[in-house]
Amino acid sequence: MTDMTRRTLVILASISMLWLGAMAAHGQAAPGAGIANSSHDFTATSTTTVGLCTFCHTPHRALQTKLLWNHALSTQTYSWTDTTVTTGGTTLPTFDATWQGVSKNCLSCHDGTVAVGDVAWFDATPNQTLDATQHSAANDPSLITFSNPGSGDMAGNHPVAHPFPFQGQASSYNSVTTGVPAVASGWQADPQTLGIRLFNDDGAGNVSAGAVVGQAGMECSSCHDPHNGATVLDDYFLRGTLTGNSTAYICLKCHVK
Repeated sequence: MTDMTRRTLVILASISMLWLGAMAAHGQAAPGAGIANSSHDFTATSTTTVGLCTFCHTPHRALQTKLLWNHALSTQTYSWTDTTVTTGGTTLPTFDATWQGVSKNCLSCHDGTVAVGDVAWFDATPNQTLDATQHSAANDPSLITFSNPGSGDMAGNHPVAHPFPFQGQASSYNSVTTGVPAVASGWQADPQTLGIRLFNDDGAGNVSAGAVVGQAGMECSSCHDPHNGATVLDDYFLRGTLTGNSTAYICLKCHVK
């Protein structure tokens, strides 16, 4: 190895370390690198010293055993006011905090009604607000109910708590059944093979991970992984890329166009 090669490698290593340090300092962990230093890592922003999982989960006295959920839920009922049915003939759903799918958990932060750090229990103290920040500013990309913040109006947003025609079959999910035109064509048979996460609704109020023919559906975490896990390929915790024309592109993981 020549001196010039050694110097080049040292410079490249230094640049890499600086880049990684900058990413960590600004809550921008690389896609798929885990929750630490990501935009869901509140250990450095909370008004109280907290653990990496505290804002969403707690091992004891959680709001519910499922997910050991620790964050206050919104009292909103979510619906789509700009249309009642998709172009594929599937009725758009409604759901609220009683729904057992995970979208209500995501919206407990992202609908603009609940403080980011409003938790049920921390350090033997109930009902604390560890960070009063809210996703409520019109220019906040994390605010989902953008058209009318805090209203539960999901207009303009991709449906969730919504059936998916898994394996080309109509599904019933959240009391909604896939429209006949939607079943005919235009969908990946099993988007789970491309990194998308599907869920199933047994019709008795129980929702669990993993698709079942006839009762498959989508939630926020079908396309986003809040923990920035290995399936994340791009910004916003996406289980795909923001651009492209292959099945790495997030839209083409479900839609065939």
